[in-house]
Amino acid sequence: MLRSITVPGRILLASACALLAAACAADQAPPETSETSETPEIPERPFAVPTGPHAIGMTEYRWTDSDRPEPFTRDPDDLRSVAVRVWYPAEESTGAEDQATAVYLADPAEFGDAEDFVAVTHVRTNAIADAPAATGPFPVLVYHHGGGWTRFTSTFTTEELASHGYVVVSVGHNGFNRTQFLPDGTSVTPDTLTFPEPTGDLLADALGSWDYLDDHHFPQWVADARFVLDQLETLNGAEPFAGRLDLDRIGMYGWSFGGATSIEASVVDERVKAAIDHDGQLFGTAPTAGTARPFMLMHGGELPEVPPSDDPEVAAANEKALAELMAQVTRTDSALKAASTGDWYDVTIAGTNHGSFSDLVLFTPAFAGSIETARGHEIVNALTVAFFDRYLKGAGAPLLDDPAAVYPEVEMEARR
Repeated sequence: MLRSITVPGRILLASACALLAAACAADQAPPETSETSETPEIPERPFAVPTGPHAIGMTEYRWTDSDRPEPFTRDPDDLRSVAVRVWYPAEESTGAEDQATAVYLADPAEFGDAEDFVAVTHVRTNAIADAPAATGPFPVLVYHHGGGWTRFTSTFTTEELASHGYVVVSVGHNGFNRTQFLPDGTSVTPDTLTFPEPTGDLLADALGSWDYLDDHHFPQWVADARFVLDQLETLNGAEPFAGRLDLDRIGMYGWSFGGATSIEASVVDERVKAAIDHDGQLFGTAPTAGTARPFMLMHGGELPEVPPSDDPEVAAANEKALAELMAQVTRTDSALKAASTGDWYDVTIAGTNHGSFSDLVLFTPAFAGSIETARGHEIVNALTVAFFDRYLKGAGAPLLDDPAAVYPEVEMEARR
């Protein structure tokens, strides 16, 4: 069973409940470190070589929304800001194989003492930092991380998509991620609007946290998403991306809370043409309003364990609570599908769990489900690429018609 972690100094929920919610922040622990080991247990290059025809570049920006105050800090002068990491198709260059690839953790100071990241400071990606962008234009994807994590938590997917001809803009959501400091040293650690205090009642704590998320963090994440869409116009107007973004073909996807954000953005912003939710519980208006945009819901095939207790009554209550929470997640998924008018796909991948949709399974085996990590990532990537190829590039994407023929682990319900 995966553990819960501290989000700015506190435990949010028992891990099983958080994993089920697929949106409660901090639903997994950071990679463990070994201070006594001279050889890192995590390889320097843990990411599979992307399968697409393009080389990959990576760069970063930080944008400030002058129209929005930062709601999770007390300083009235704080403005909402988002950091983005951009992966993109890059020009091939002679000797590119000899260039040092970009590090996974670009600026440890962003994360305070960075103790949680010590085990991955040596990790490199498949991308070349600030490489010249290939001639476009390319469709654009906006990625949203899981609650309590980082904008680069699903590098295994962002790199794959960039190699297949997408510019992927990955958004960091302050207040509900691991970022603690801006580049100028300003703290963005939340000191107001913090999570409700847990009572020990699994069902009540989960529902209370879901309400808190819906009322406070989720609207900010959706606003962040729309703000980033606004910035794409500027990004496309100047080097290094001048004319390389096809802003008529924009999709969104995300993991956990970020997946819910992506679906909601397809409801409220017509610039989003297609969306994928990687194992995230739905929030916002999507379940009742539906969307006209095509979407895909992906689910882990392995459910979380009931939080253990030595008290039989508490154990029974936890089991009942978990069943009710699972039922509620299923109901919101069903409501979204019923209310929507476009194509949709509802996918479950046997052997995967919540962590399988992130990089974390590459760093800590305890995060993984029973499926082999590389296999799980291959399936997630293949379905993600096929979906966006069909709905943003107009490709046939036959994998979407019968994915089980290629990947027997996949069970899919669809309406086309």
